[in-house]
Amino acid sequence: MKLLLGIALLLLAAQLSESACFFQLQSTSEPGKSKVCIDTTDGSVHKVGDSWNATNCMVCWCENGSYRCCERSPRTFVYPEDCVAVFDNEACQYRTHAKGNPSLECS
Repeated sequence: MKLLLGIALLLLAAQLSESACFFQLQSTSEPGKSKVCIDTTDGSVHKVGDSWNATNCMVCWCENGSYRCCERSPRTFVYPEDCVAVFDNEACQYRTHAKGNPSLECS
């Protein structure tokens, strides 16, 4: 029974910290050249095996012929009912504050 409860809690935690990801296929048009990944958001070039923080609050990984990116901040989380969550694009994270009072942060 304790094992089932532990599994249920792990699944709940995974659900609460869900992030969005995408996968981008790329091809090299020049034979003999090593494959690279070109970030479609800013045009930056990355070698196979590299990882980087993209300009759109995502972390990306270059793989052979493709790259994948995932959000750096979870999409869903739990916060008090009397608070709201607002995404901070500069810090790439959600900040919570009291409804009607942005200067009062929530835990």
